[in-house]
Amino acid sequence: MALQSLALRFLLAFASLLSAHGQDDFFNIQIVPQGTAMPEMCRRPLWDSTLQLVPDQQNYKKNDEVMLSCPEGFQPSFSHIKCSSEVQSFTRGKPVYREVWTGRNSRGVWVRIRSSVECSEVLQVDPETFEISSTSIKLNWTCRFPDACQGMRAMCRLAAPSSPPCEAEEVKGEQMLHGQKGTFTCSPLQPFTEYSVTIDLPPNTTLFSWLFTTEETVPDKPQQLWLDADRGSLRWNSLPSCNGEIIGYQLSITARRAGDSSVLETERLRLNGSVTEQRLPEHSPGSSYTVTIQGLTAAGAGPALMRDFDSDSSGKPRCAAVAGARAQTGRARLPAPPEAAPAPGTAVPVLI
Repeated sequence: MALQSLALRFLLAFASLLSAHGQDDFFNIQIVPQGTAMPEMCRRPLWDSTLQLVPDQQNYKKNDEVMLSCPEGFQPSFSHIKCSSEVQSFTRGKPVYREVWTGRNSRGVWVRIRSSVECSEVLQVDPETFEISSTSIKLNWTCRFPDACQGMRAMCRLAAPSSPPCEAEEVKGEQMLHGQKGTFTCSPLQPFTEYSVTIDLPPNTTLFSWLFTTEETVPDKPQQLWLDADRGSLRWNSLPSCNGEIIGYQLSITARRAGDSSVLETERLRLNGSVTEQRLPEHSPGSSYTVTIQGLTAAGAGPALMRDFDSDSSGKPRCAAVAGARAQTGRARLPAPPEAAPAPGTAVPVLI
């Protein structure tokens, strides 16, 4: 009897301590005096504050079902619960009851809820698993509540209408998702273009939405490179940032001696992306120049455009076909410069 009395005093003290710290609703221990019936009510559980209970009240009768729901895109671990009680211990032959909650699992079986019920995301998509290239977007998804994912659909679209000169076709990326986990891939896509990926549940519940920008690739070949004879400089049109941000241009200028075409000088230049003009190095009349130009993005240098230019003393620039040259190759004449030191520039020439 002494041990039973000691145990009772300990339980009462422990319950009092928990109550003082706001923990009594977690265990909900109730001592039932001799001759008192089993408790018929349970207090509202202190679980996730976003949970919605129907009916919404402070006390619930035993065995009355309560429906749980969550905000859009979330799901409770149990959708139906009910109040119950169980014997915690015995004191002087009488039971000490504890109120408990049971939940109906996916198989329809009522089981003891041993931890708090929370609102969890129906769909999980880990950003660390995104695989993004210049032409595709790939993501892995997991449905935590398969019953809630019926009819799930993934879609990929341009985030905004494209405009010249960087026109992108609308992608037809749409796929029904089945099962508990899988992969969604959107392709083929345009480089350096923003797309939106959404995963929806009918009729209008959005489970996932993300904006992606595809990776950069090398720029297209420059389309024009011409000689400004009055200024003695090369000029070109700036490249559009369709495949990536244009961070610069690579130029290679090779000067050759008149007559034997031996190399006088080779300049290899890297210019800022805002530059569209470069002065030619000055050499004797009759010298010829071979120039190649490439655009640069973070992905590297794109294909090169090549042009050949000549200079003589006529002072009249002109363009003519070069025998055996490729379709992009032409020849222009540059007026002979006066004998003078080379004009200062931003690049260091490489002499060969």
